[in-house]
Amino acid sequence: MNLYIQQLLTDLESAAANISPPRDGQELDLWDWISAEEEDATAPVRNLETWTGITSEMLPPNEKLKDEQVHLLLGALNKLLSACNCEFVLQTSVPERIQYETIRQNFNQDVKVRQWHMGFFEFCKPNTPHKTCTLGEHCQCAFFAELCKGMIDEDLSPEEERARALQIEIQHIKRKYEDDWMKYYPYHLDPNYDDENGKPYDYGFGEDDDEEQDDWWRR
Repeated sequence: MNLYIQQLLTDLESAAANISPPRDGQELDLWDWISAEEEDATAPVRNLETWTGITSEMLPPNEKLKDEQVHLLLGALNKLLSACNCEFVLQTSVPERIQYETIRQNFNQDVKVRQWHMGFFEFCKPNTPHKTCTLGEHCQCAFFAELCKGMIDEDLSPEEERARALQIEIQHIKRKYEDDWMKYYPYHLDPNYDDENGKPYDYGFGEDDDEEQDDWWRR
């Protein structure tokens, strides 16, 4: 198994290095930029297995792997997906074995080859009931459903909108970062951290500093 894993890691690395971009040999021109909606409607579609040469059958079930092997394969798979602009992004903390198995079981999927906007790996097939996918209790659809539960469209003042955004963001980072959530506190949404002029917390990036940097060439 060790020799097979080593070869598989080599194959994954090679596949990531040889991913063909949407426009072979053509440079992107900013004048060709299109909106996310337009690109979603027009982007070509490729099957991940066909595109990369890596198939789900090549990936051993997580039960047959040691923790270190899971860690290495997960890292290699994430690099490969990034090369395809098909990012594997989770909003909550998920054990590596479950992450790996989710990718393994869903690798045979069609993806849109985007060149201007970020694409994302699908964790499950459409209309899969919450918490019945490979992620189980870590189901991302269930997470967002719970996050948005009870929210209704209503006319809010700017202050009320900001308070709502702060509440949602705190709820999100608590679930994602658990005990470390305060490291990611959204100070810019909390009026208690506004400056004396009522401007949101700027994390050390003041407007005066920006202006000084922008006109350096006049000096």
